[in-house]
Amino acid sequence: MSAGVSFGLLSGFDHLTQEWNSYKSRLNQWFIANDVDDVKDKCKVKRKAILLSAFSEATYKLASNLVLPKELDEVEFDDIIKILDEHFTPKKCGFAERFHFYSAVQRPGESHSMWAARVRGLAAHCSFKSLEEAVLDRFVMGMVAGHEKDKLFAQSLKELTLSKAVELAESVRCAREAAAALGGARSAAAAAPAVGAGGAPVFSITNGEKCSVCGYSNHKADKCRFKSYKCKKCGKKGHLRRMCSSNKVHYVDEESVDDGDDVFAG
Repeated sequence: MSAGVSFGLLSGFDHLTQEWNSYKSRLNQWFIANDVDDVKDKCKVKRKAILLSAFSEATYKLASNLVLPKELDEVEFDDIIKILDEHFTPKKCGFAERFHFYSAVQRPGESHSMWAARVRGLAAHCSFKSLEEAVLDRFVMGMVAGHEKDKLFAQSLKELTLSKAVELAESVRCAREAAAALGGARSAAAAAPAVGAGGAPVFSITNGEKCSVCGYSNHKADKCRFKSYKCKKCGKKGHLRRMCSSNKVHYVDEESVDDGDDVFAG
């Protein structure tokens, strides 16, 4: 590595807003990427300087208080790491951790892969004798009710693993969403008005109110394209002969509207 050049971004650490174990892991990776090891930093003086210089003011003060009565710059790198580990890593109580594990449920909007990862994290300090079995049980039992959960309930326990359960749940979700999208497209197509020759709407029978002009439904009389026609039977404008009050009204079904001898009144 060339002098003055470093690989990766090493951010500062503030214990008030960041998690120590995560930062420590990133710090170790930065040391590896930049060849800061026991060969080039045998006494870990450089690693200690890098660590302390990355601390925020509040974290530096905390670390100084934790090593009292010694001064922080007098303490070895490994001892500083150990002291910070003890301070930031809370003691785990097995049954308390298991309580959190067994009470966990999939959150609304949480994907199955994210839910599986969270279950694994919750099981980390539970000391299960059969970790994989416990994680699989919680993953399935804690899932949001739906087709995915129903599908997993029907699977054989002998063949099911967590990875297979996640894969199966995702495939069911994808199929369900595709079916819903297809159903929505069909509903939209069915709701769209049919268009005849010349772009004129083709009126069809519905359960709605019948038009007093032509006898069809799906539109009101003031929107009817025959509202300006004159009835041949009574000579009045505003309805077709089939709807004339002097006749017994016959509502149309599937045949096309035929104005017959009725004429456009203009």
